[in-house]
Amino acid sequence: MAVDDDLAMLCQSCGLCCDGSLFGRVRLEPEEVEPARKRRLRVLDSGKGFQQGCSALAALEGERGRRICSIYPARPRACRRFVCRLYERHRREGGPIEERLVAVRRVRKLMGYLEASGMTAADFAGEGVKMEALEDFARA
Repeated sequence: MAVDDDLAMLCQSCGLCCDGSLFGRVRLEPEEVEPARKRRLRVLDSGKGFQQGCSALAALEGERGRRICSIYPARPRACRRFVCRLYERHRREGGPIEERLVAVRRVRKLMGYLEASGMTAADFAGEGVKMEALEDFARA
């Protein structure tokens, strides 16, 4: 499998940046508010962002567990600027994709434990815990 195919599979198998696991809101520029509303993103009353999990994250037909951004070509600037470190590491280093997919499954399992216990990432004080989790995820 080519690296580009691996990267697509990694991104589509993960989606943590879009499903509300990592971020609660995404910032919008003033000129992006109306287009975001037209694309049915859940724009905050203030217009300064939209709520995650993103309503544009859609199941990839025929691919169990894989999701895509249904507005990818027209996604907001904040989404375009986001750099997934796991994705970038695989782009730079290549190698077996399975290691990266194991990291995604591990994070999903941990998120499931949190959800089952009635907790979310927002329950943790400060950004330290969140940043440690992101660092660990990026090392995978």
